[in-house]
Amino acid sequence: MFNIIGISLSKDIKDYYLLFWSIFLPIGIFTTLSLLAINVNGNLLFGILTLSIFFYCCTTNSFAIFAQRKRGVYELLTITPFSLWKYLSSITISQTIIACTVSIILLIIENGIFDLTLSVLQILLFLPFFFVGSALFTLIGFCLSSFPKNEGQLSITTNLVMIPLFLCSSVFFNLDNSPKWVLWISWINPVEWLQSGYRSILENHVSIYFLSIAILFAFLLLFLFLSKMTFRVQ
Repeated sequence: MFNIIGISLSKDIKDYYLLFWSIFLPIGIFTTLSLLAINVNGNLLFGILTLSIFFYCCTTNSFAIFAQRKRGVYELLTITPFSLWKYLSSITISQTIIACTVSIILLIIENGIFDLTLSVLQILLFLPFFFVGSALFTLIGFCLSSFPKNEGQLSITTNLVMIPLFLCSSVFFNLDNSPKWVLWISWINPVEWLQSGYRSILENHVSIYFLSIAILFAFLLLFLFLSKMTFRVQ
């Protein structure tokens, strides 16, 4: 298991193109917003971090897993003594380590550019959300890769999942005056629970902080089970 984590980490770290878009594109957005003196709220700033995690862990991972499915890698895995649970956990952990590292770097840069006045403790309190969010989006990527027949369909599928996740959250809009059906979707939307967790750190709402982590962890267990099921039907 640790060998797979190490191999996956080594491969991902060497993917300079991917790391460039995961780090420098958000930095470019932050810099542009700052130079143009555009007034942005915390929801949008933290939402950019969530979007970066989604692109890295879900979108990228879904294409990588899809390519491996087409090559029959997972059929070979079933005839080895290596547990599928361990494989899923290994890939998820390696993706999560990189995504958390990138997210912390971006959060520190955000804190400096926009004067968010986050303390060291508050920055550390973001880590559980980065960890669970990264793992969750990675597993969603596993699930999405099992449906399409080609890369074009996969691209459409990931976009169809991403758009409602972010539009039905408080990243771009204030949900207070939203229609009831949007509010209902937000209650089962992991992106919104990530946003809720971020806000709880700024507002020192301990109960909401732990509630958000608990619900995100429940989503994580659900998609871990669903991810394993997608390999069973191969």
